[in-house]
Amino acid sequence: MSINEHFMPFIHAMKKRTFRQSAVFSTVTILVVAFLFASCIAYRPQVVEMPLIHEKGELQVNGSIGLSVPFGDGYIGATASYGATEWLAVQAHANWNGSAGGYGQVATGAFKSWKNAVLEGYIGYGYGGNNWNDKNNGRMFTARYHLPFAQADFGWAGLANGHIDLGVGVKAGCMLPNIVNTKSATESTPESVMRSTSPVALLEPQLFFRVGGKRLKWTLNVGYCHLWGDGSNGEPFANTQAIYMPFTVNTGITYDFNVTNK
Repeated sequence: MSINEHFMPFIHAMKKRTFRQSAVFSTVTILVVAFLFASCIAYRPQVVEMPLIHEKGELQVNGSIGLSVPFGDGYIGATASYGATEWLAVQAHANWNGSAGGYGQVATGAFKSWKNAVLEGYIGYGYGGNNWNDKNNGRMFTARYHLPFAQADFGWAGLANGHIDLGVGVKAGCMLPNIVNTKSATESTPESVMRSTSPVALLEPQLFFRVGGKRLKWTLNVGYCHLWGDGSNGEPFANTQAIYMPFTVNTGITYDFNVTNK
């Protein structure tokens, strides 16, 4: 028996297995894409630059682009953070994803630094929304939400002679949504409206990494969110077909003004 004849049964089996795996993957992908395009992406993790304010008078500005995962929307964002006193910081953030919608928040909190280590705590309030038009099914989704929250960040600023910052943060809040799914009236059916206004609990951990010069750095952020609502299985936005994206990844540029200790 030749080598080819000896291995042919194994090769055929692997081809069948690969085909089955490809078929399963393709089917799952099609179902996921179909579900997403038939639903409204009402929310994604709101990744806001964690400044790790180090001193009074420090001003940090950031510009970024991001994408929610999987199959989510792209957006552009900006954040400004300022050390108002030796321990008090303020922050403002906004992002925009074109005609679909956007989000903005303001926060104030306290910071404490020990050489390179920094601990921050913020309380804040956000407001945002998204629009989604499902022309194939004659549906229009509108998502609006208020988001009071608290956030804690911990990290190291100015490592490697000022060239690296890294850290983690956790945001917790209570989303107050107004999700509306409207199906247009036809000659045979009246207009139908599905709505969700029940509060939603939110938890968002985040990782970040910055590298570059002492003032100008490239930044990378990865955020995850989990929402708890009043659906039968704890899902949010019950009975509206609205969903949320679990991950957001963004990248951008950060610049520090008035920094002496990092």
